[in-house]
Amino acid sequence: MAVITPGFVGARIIFRRGAAILAPPVPVPTGWSAAQYSVVSPGTELRRLCATASGDDHAAGYMTVIGSRGGGQRLAPVPHGAAASPDDRRALPIPQATRPEHVAVARFQVMAALGLDRWTSHCRAQEPVVVVGGGPVALGCVLELKRIGVAHVVAVTRHPQPAAATLPDVTVLTESPAGTQPVVIDCTGRSARALAMVAPGGLLGLLGTPADETDLSSAAVHRRGAAVVGMHELAGHSNRSRRAMFQTVLHWVATTIDIDAAPGWFATIPGEQAATFYATLASATRPTAPFVILEWS
Repeated sequence: MAVITPGFVGARIIFRRGAAILAPPVPVPTGWSAAQYSVVSPGTELRRLCATASGDDHAAGYMTVIGSRGGGQRLAPVPHGAAASPDDRRALPIPQATRPEHVAVARFQVMAALGLDRWTSHCRAQEPVVVVGGGPVALGCVLELKRIGVAHVVAVTRHPQPAAATLPDVTVLTESPAGTQPVVIDCTGRSARALAMVAPGGLLGLLGTPADETDLSSAAVHRRGAAVVGMHELAGHSNRSRRAMFQTVLHWVATTIDIDAAPGWFATIPGEQAATFYATLASATRPTAPFVILEWS
């Protein structure tokens, strides 16, 4: 049986036995709003997809854009394609005429903004900050560091076409710098690799969801004298503060990111082709665009 958040109906993609199944649409409940498009988190969803090979079914995704009664839209934490109540206090308001691509960028950048909120003082403008990863979480983190004034960001990734390489004052490395970096933010979930880059007494931020709880050795942290900081976007933040930060980040993205000058950043896919997309995501030919949007309208 699919695991679907109580109170939400109409999830369009179900992960079942390691494959994505497209479910038929269902009527939208009275007073609710239909899904317009969804923002995909490839790494997280790929892990969930693989877990169903020997586990329970799971509804895909958790960020879907719906209409708003007062105009504009809302980014709601519901499965992909599901209807939702426009009164959900967890939903993030989106101003009218905002482009979906800007919403997709802001959705990932706000993760970094909230995660870094209490640790901004560690990111000194004159020192580089290392971001590990080449996906949307990592790119959102790079953008947020630029927004808060970090002059030099180093992105460590083996992504074949790293989007961060198109940004000014960002250095892209394919090999990990060894043990010399004052601040390293891991966006991959493989934190042991990131810890090896941290200088003695430095800071390791965990922005990507750890893939294995045994990956980070407490003895290794102790010997390095490092501070390890969890940067989950929901930890210690009220719905009000999340909405305020999202508005701040979305405005910055909309006035800074030229979508038409970054065509490789985005992939927009009709929701009816979602099963094919997830099959590709689980293969060696996975899409290279960091931001993926599934259209439902």
